[in-house]
Amino acid sequence: MRAHTVRRRGAGALTVVTAMAACLASLAAVIVAPQAAAPVAAAPAPGATSAFQPLEPCRLYDTRSAGARIGEHAAVVVPTVGRCDIPAGTTALALTVTVTQPLAAGFASVWPGDVARPGTSTVNYAAGETRANGAIIATGADGTLAVSSSASAHVVVDVTGAFVAAAGATAGRFVATTPIRLLDTRDRAGRLAVGGAITIPLPAGVPADATAVAVTIATSESVGAGFFTAYPTGSERPLSSSLNTDGRGQVRATGQLVPVNQGGFTVFSQAGDHLIVDMTGWFTGPSAPWSDAGLFVPTTPTRLVDTRTASAVFPNGTIELDPTAITGGPVAAIAANWTLTRTWRGGFLTVHPARTERPLASTANADRRNQDVAQFGITATSSAGLAAYASNGTQLVVDVTGWFTGTPLATTTAVRPPNTPVADAARRVLLMGDSTLAGVRWYTNSQHVLSGSTFVLDAESCRRLVGSSCRGREGRRPPNAVDAIGNHAPFDVLVVMTGYNDWYTDFPNAFDRTVAAARAKGAHQIVWLTYRERSTYANPTGGTSQAEGFAIQNQTIRDKIASGAYPDVVLLDWNAYTANRTDWFTADGVHFTIRGAYGAADYIARAVASLHGEPCPAPWTVGGTVEVPCSSPDRHVDVVDPLAIHAGNPNDIHCYEVGTDRHVECRVDPKLAH
Repeated sequence: MRAHTVRRRGAGALTVVTAMAACLASLAAVIVAPQAAAPVAAAPAPGATSAFQPLEPCRLYDTRSAGARIGEHAAVVVPTVGRCDIPAGTTALALTVTVTQPLAAGFASVWPGDVARPGTSTVNYAAGETRANGAIIATGADGTLAVSSSASAHVVVDVTGAFVAAAGATAGRFVATTPIRLLDTRDRAGRLAVGGAITIPLPAGVPADATAVAVTIATSESVGAGFFTAYPTGSERPLSSSLNTDGRGQVRATGQLVPVNQGGFTVFSQAGDHLIVDMTGWFTGPSAPWSDAGLFVPTTPTRLVDTRTASAVFPNGTIELDPTAITGGPVAAIAANWTLTRTWRGGFLTVHPARTERPLASTANADRRNQDVAQFGITATSSAGLAAYASNGTQLVVDVTGWFTGTPLATTTAVRPPNTPVADAARRVLLMGDSTLAGVRWYTNSQHVLSGSTFVLDAESCRRLVGSSCRGREGRRPPNAVDAIGNHAPFDVLVVMTGYNDWYTDFPNAFDRTVAAARAKGAHQIVWLTYRERSTYANPTGGTSQAEGFAIQNQTIRDKIASGAYPDVVLLDWNAYTANRTDWFTADGVHFTIRGAYGAADYIARAVASLHGEPCPAPWTVGGTVEVPCSSPDRHVDVVDPLAIHAGNPNDIHCYEVGTDRHVECRVDPKLAH
């Protein structure tokens, strides 16, 4: 969709009986299938080529009929042979996969029933929400599909077409086009009438005997719960839906293969809503010449790219994708699930042949920050691959389920479009600290160094990770880190510089509880700073060698991350970075002087920018240029003079919030003088 659709929200097709039109809505965070270890996954062996045959919508699987949700991470094998008029020789099915009444946020996956579960998703959903998506999924050699859900939920699977093995064909071959807008009711008389329908004729170039079109069906600013149904013009409207809304003001969209006839196809609106339709190609009819071009090659769902392992698609940015990493050679189009995750704000994604003009169309849509939206789509390729443009910043996950044979389109320009890094100023970063990080709060002016994101500083003297905190120098006993995290509004990133008051034997449990608390608040990243091992600080819990205890805690974190159970935890080596920065610390080696306060704030701001591929918040040296994207500060040991770079006052004083009433007292504290 075009740029005026900033309130859009992506979804997928919903082929369910009309009783499912009223659905539950939720704004809970959604979980995308696990991140891949590398941006590109190894491709499994593809299936045989096949031609498309439309089918009457038919239900293959519905957990509601048995009265029980599919269990958390349970896998169910669904037979297809001899059902729903699926023809012999079928190698893949066009599906609509719907999740409803999930007990928690999560994702559902569908894959060939005779192979191991892939690390990909088909539908993403929030707690209590109904979400659906189109898909083309290969069947197992035994004709089965497998279905799972990461959270306990009802799952419905409907079949709308079959891909039947063929070395060549007349009918059922895909002809890819650049995305074309067929209809946008926002540009004409307005919404469809309640219970009304509109006919969309076949566009120029599509022959009268075409069998189906590949389209995105979308709505915006919904009036309430309702549904759309797409079907061949002049035929009886099926008792199913192509797209559902479950509330007012929503944006929903779905990728669909819609059967057509010479009159085109008709879309019915139960609630009376806006309708936007984009086409990315069509399937040939019997009058087409016999050819082996445009046949579908199914594959087990395979991750092509996951930008969460690198950096975002920035606002008005475009990244290029190379499908040959999976297909093994040039193809005409790919079928894939396009998932927006960690969106910066509402917006849209447009995928089109790389190095061709970006069309007026959309592939996936979001309507708010931190949304996860999965949308199926078939996209033509060019000789340069695929281009994915984001109107606003987002992470992008692409899972390929197959491709269509043929020659890619020619490029029209040699220029690679930009993906210019910018800071996500709306990113909420919670800094959780004890009296070490509290130095940044006490030296008030050092907080100006925290830029590039929205930083929330919560640092208190004598704070512990778990258990009861001790009484700090400001005359109160603060909540521990786990409790404090739970009391904050949701955030994107947690930065931890506390634990100096925890005993190392209890640290593994404290670490786990802190990570769990951050995840529960929606954090997609937990950044932990190593403890200063060059320390004489006396831990209030007692013990012998504090430095030894801090070294053990550092090793515990490394071991935890190495286990693979903490892909969202990043360890920053504050201990190594500050090895030669004695002027940053007081005599105990952990509390900050004013230089240390500026140094810690600078280090954290640069680290967050680096982890997200964004510009540094400041040059590395006075008068230098800002690095884009920012490299890790751990690579710049002994380079930065933060007090000079940020024009800090070396004679600044401390300001404390003292007592339970937190009244402010400003003074020079000899404990923090170097």
